[in-house]
Amino acid sequence: NKDLDNRVSTYQAMTERAAMLSTKAGAAFSFVEPELLSVSDDRLRELASQFERTDLFDFYISELIRSRAHVRSAEVEELLAQAANVARGAETIFTMLDDADLKYPAITDEHGQEVQLTKQRFARFMESTDRRVREAAHTAFYSVYRDHVNTTGASLAASVNRDVFYSRARRFDNCLEAALNGDNIPVDVYHALLDTTEAGLDGLHAYIGLRRKLLDLDRVRTWDLLCPLFPDENYEVPYDEAVSEVIAAVAPLGNEYQQALKDAFASRWVDVYETEGKGGGAYSYGNYDVHPFVLMNYNETIDNMFTLAHEMGHAMHSHLSNRTQPFEKAQYSIFVAEVASTLNEGLLLEHLLKKADNDRRKAFLITRYLDNTFGTFFNQVMYARFELRIHETVEAGKALSPETMSGWWRELTETYYGPDFGIDDLTPLKWSRIPHFYRAFYVYQYATSYAAS
Repeated sequence: NKDLDNRVSTYQAMTERAAMLSTKAGAAFSFVEPELLSVSDDRLRELASQFERTDLFDFYISELIRSRAHVRSAEVEELLAQAANVARGAETIFTMLDDADLKYPAITDEHGQEVQLTKQRFARFMESTDRRVREAAHTAFYSVYRDHVNTTGASLAASVNRDVFYSRARRFDNCLEAALNGDNIPVDVYHALLDTTEAGLDGLHAYIGLRRKLLDLDRVRTWDLLCPLFPDENYEVPYDEAVSEVIAAVAPLGNEYQQALKDAFASRWVDVYETEGKGGGAYSYGNYDVHPFVLMNYNETIDNMFTLAHEMGHAMHSHLSNRTQPFEKAQYSIFVAEVASTLNEGLLLEHLLKKADNDRRKAFLITRYLDNTFGTFFNQVMYARFELRIHETVEAGKALSPETMSGWWRELTETYYGPDFGIDDLTPLKWSRIPHFYRAFYVYQYATSYAAS
């Protein structure tokens, strides 16, 4: 309920109470892993083999042994667990500011009507065929973040300092190693993703150059990146139609998957439309023994239909994992989570391409796929480079400031987008509105999963 209206203090209090209970539970059980690791690896495996269902705990035991060097004494573990609620402060402050407190101005739309800007309307205006409207929406939207940049700068800096504290407390070399350790991902994978992508930016530069040519612009600006190149083929997709298309698209995954997806929609797992105070964007959230819940802010665009396919990929992944696996093994890692979601997007694209009855519709869909590659792969790698830089800065004992972070964002944008892109003064503030930065080194997994799917 909290994310359905972040203005309601009752739900905020309930969420805080749940978080505090989680912290208490973590502190109460913090002695378990140090106690288990007080014996040798062989002795631990021997003890685990005495369970009636050894298959329930074999993976947990092997992961515990692998992470032995980073599990502290019972006293330290209890202290770290008790600090969890404090550690969430930076993300909580940003979320309340971004979802509940920020107010966006009105702009004049394509029809001369004054329209109050919201996050979802902003996304829709970015796809307008009227460049004046796109620029006005961009300016109005990011001006709000400019006016609060000291707050968002402080909250992000606090979040990075939290990451540094925990990485050092657990004896990792750096925050990147600490973040990747949970899924046993070598740090070389992260660096290889960044370095390989940056060595191959010519293709992205060429696409932005093509966009400049087709739109007949001197330079592509931020507000030109999402407008359709074939606007006559763009169309609105009512929610019920989007549901039907997504269900049809996943047919290659088999009848069982398709029927489960139909049942999910029929059982109303999805909270569909934007309302005041509702959390922005979209996500799927699942717990064991209850169906997943999906939050959308559906606005009848092609992009939102793909977002629906994406989030239902997460929901079905959770649903099928919970149905098939015991509680001890049902939780999957974030590193593979985005494969299930981006696969559904690819299936939806194939489905729509097969239905397309003319070359312009196919070109429209293909450019939509290229835009998705731009957003889900290249942009996320750029974000990952920024994230690495801000963590390395704090690890070196230096402070983060809004000016410094905006300067880095400008530099990275110019490098990634190439010579046909012209940057304005507000685009460098984009770091200040990315919620994923409060979950250290999360975004690179969009790129790896997109490549895998």
